[in-house]
Amino acid sequence: MSSDQLSGIRDQALLLAVDPGREKSGVAIMIHDTAELVVKAIYPTNQLERQLQALGEQYKGHIKELVCGNGTNHKYVFHLLENLAQQWAITAQLVEEAHTTEMARKRYFQYHPPTGLKRLVPKGMLYPPVPVDDFTAWIIGEQYILKMAKHAQV
Repeated sequence: MSSDQLSGIRDQALLLAVDPGREKSGVAIMIHDTAELVVKAIYPTNQLERQLQALGEQYKGHIKELVCGNGTNHKYVFHLLENLAQQWAITAQLVEEAHTTEMARKRYFQYHPPTGLKRLVPKGMLYPPVPVDDFTAWIIGEQYILKMAKHAQV
């Protein structure tokens, strides 16, 4: 991210969300208050710690909280996040991720509408041609932000 792009979020607290997996894990960074996406990516899980360290350096001081879905391989990935949270003096939360992959598939087609004959197929029957773990991480983070906002209103 360029310094101009980073200056656009300079005063914004960020949330880093992870969709854990055995082979690959999705990562999304979003503005903590609005869930507006800043960046999303998919990394091999065996490289996740290094990639998260790099993101931490890139967004140093902006990432205020880490969340991890409670799905496949969450014990290993959440342990990584707990260690990073301790290093960065922030919190890490384990959150429910039920049905987020299905939601991510739908969102994929919102951002990449089908073309040709595929546009005639109901979106619920389409399967993305690429992994959607990054979209899943984004949805995990969004759900967490919405849940925290509801608790703050009570």
